[in-house]
Parts: sequence; structure tokens; C-alpha cells
Amino acid sequence: MLSLKYSLYDCFAEAAFQGHTAAIVEFPDKPDLKIAAKIAQELCQTVTCFVWKKYDEFWVETLAKDGNNWPINHGLLGVARHLLGPMDEGILHTENGSFQVKTIGNTITIFLPKLSLDLTEMPDRLNQAFDTTPVSVRETGKTCVVELRTIDEVINLETDFNRIAKLDYDRIVLTAEDQTLPFDFVCRYFSPKHNIDENNGSLYIQTFLPLFWQERLHKDDFSFLQLSSRRAMGKARIAGDMICVEAPVFHAFEGVLKIS
Repeated sequence: MLSLKYSLYDCFAEAAFQGHTAAIVEFPDKPDLKIAAKIAQELCQTVTCFVWKKYDEFWVETLAKDGNNWPINHGLLGVARHLLGPMDEGILHTENGSFQVKTIGNTITIFLPKLSLDLTEMPDRLNQAFDTTPVSVRETGKTCVVELRTIDEVINLETDFNRIAKLDYDRIVLTAEDQTLPFDFVCRYFSPKHNIDENNGSLYIQTFLPLFWQERLHKDDFSFLQLSSRRAMGKARIAGDMICVEAPVFHAFEGVLKIS
């Protein structure tokens, strides 16, 4: 029988049981991907991070609940909170790159590579899916970023997930400027093609949203709010070729997985 320690962490959270949950599973060494995929599917979290030590370095393999690899994800914040002390720093190694992280109490800081956005036009099918007129539309790879005029438009938007799933994009991000303190911008994130109708707190979208708002607001430091069923919040700072994201992470609970 295989016994594995696991924990759940709430990332981008104001308090425990808010934000976006990630499962952390400890392995003695690199896990067999078939076993890892089965565990991720069984735990049924948006992401499950498998962690192990190799030559005194921390390694992470992240799988979505459909068993697919997810390189940059909120679970990395949970891993940092899980592995590091209350005032500590380190490097998380993955097959897709390494990430510098540090902790100050429940606050986790991680440095991410930038992703640029290209200006594009609003496709008719996208307009039909959201029934709204955007200020601008950008894209990066299979991700589309739609800027709306007001926070109310973002909040009150009626979504048709069946239509969104049929779009050419894998991810749709809606965003608008927040002219009230303490946030600079708000966002919502839909990815039904990845079995996530609405994401409750994404690290990935912060690799490009700060660059988008840098153009609009002419600043490098931001606080953001991701609107979803479980609100998510954090801060982002553009630092040279990297984006520094800071977010609160809370330990929800832990246990032992016994696999026969």
C-alpha cells in the first residue's frame, strides 16, 4: 500500500475556504504519470500538484483534473506555502521551467515570465457568446482578453458556456478598470474546454494582464480582483522581464492518501 501525504490550500484567498483550491500531494520521488493522473482525477480539484525532492531541490508536476499537465497555475502558490517556512525563499523546478518563490507568513510571492498580447478584432462568434461590445480585444496563443467598459459589465455578464466551448479560443478573460480602491482592475476567466466553466483564481492570466493594464494606467504595480463564485485577489508588479505576483494562501486541511 502506498501512503502519501496531501494538503489543500486556498490561493488568492481573503481567508480559508475562499479563493481557488489546489491539492498538494507529496511523493518520495518523481511520480508515475499514470498514477498521478488517476489521483488528480479522483481528487477532482482544478489542479493537483505532485511534489518531491531531487538533489535537495523541490520539483513539481501539476495535473489538471482531466489529467493534463498545467505548467503555470495557482497550485504553485500552494506548493510554496506547503514547502517553505513562514519567512523563507526557494526555487520550484518543473519540466517547463523554474520559479523563484518566497513566503512572508501567509503571503506568497512568485516570479513569472511575461506573455505579450496582440491586438485583434472581436470575432462574431465571441460577440454572440457574450452579447457585449468590448473596448478592445487582445490575444496570446489560444487565450483571448476582452476589455469591457465598466465593472458592472464584467459582473453582470450572462455567460453561455456551450457557446464559449465552441470558440476557437481555449481561454476567455474579461477585464475592466476598477476606479474604486483598493483594486486597479478586475477580471473573470472562462475555460470550459478545460472542464472549468469559470476559474476561481488564476496565476496564469497574471502573466499578461499586468502588461495590458500597464498600457492603460501607465504604472507598474497593480492590485487585482478576480470576480467568481469564490473571489480571488492579489498584487502584481512588472519587474524587468518578469512579473512578480503576490497573493495570500491559506492551508485548508491535510490528510493521507492510502493507495492499494
